[in-house]
Amino acid sequence: MPDVITRDTRVDWAAILAGATMATAIGLILTTFGLGIGLSANSPYEGEGISPGLFTFGAGLWLLLTQLFAFGAGGYVCARLRAQQPELTEHEVDVRDGLHGLLVWGAGVIAAVLISVVAISGVTSAAENGNGRGLIESVSNAANAELDQAALAERANNPKAADETATERRAEIARKAGVISAFITAVSLLAGAAAAFFGAGSGGHHRDKTAHVQFFVMRHTRRGVIEPPPNAPTI
Repeated sequence: MPDVITRDTRVDWAAILAGATMATAIGLILTTFGLGIGLSANSPYEGEGISPGLFTFGAGLWLLLTQLFAFGAGGYVCARLRAQQPELTEHEVDVRDGLHGLLVWGAGVIAAVLISVVAISGVTSAAENGNGRGLIESVSNAANAELDQAALAERANNPKAADETATERRAEIARKAGVISAFITAVSLLAGAAAAFFGAGSGGHHRDKTAHVQFFVMRHTRRGVIEPPPNAPTI
């Protein structure tokens, strides 16, 4: 029977930092991968690439899946690394595991915001120095082209929009895109919080039951893979 490692503290910040680091890393990888897919599927030229509506739906779905997977894994890692507290009731342990998952979510969101601020600052500095001005202008022209296409489509489908100026139509399209983006981001973040909570609950359950997860089996003996304890569940 392995020794039980305990810790007399309510918040295990080391485990939270480990889970948040895992969640942030997975989120960055999946976001970069999704960015590559989006750029390959979209095009600023008329008649090429997917429609703006389909692109928005795909981007929102990818962001949702990224949040679920990243924070679910981060919550699991945090709870699995958190020290056991056998003196507490099972309900209290579940509550603390879930709260640790939410703290992983909060730390991960703050880390993502800081990374985004640093990245935007770097792009802005490059544009001011003239090094990235061409790239910024290309992205701006592509975005304006998308807005123009969407404004023309709305004018053709909505007779009331015929009396609006081009600037007003572009502003309305940009406003709708901003509302949809904000809503998708908020829903994805809330889903990430739920994933971190339940992921931590799963990790805590596996920790307390000393579950033998086959994915993490890397050690071998001369006779083969190390067998789990007799009473430990295998996952």
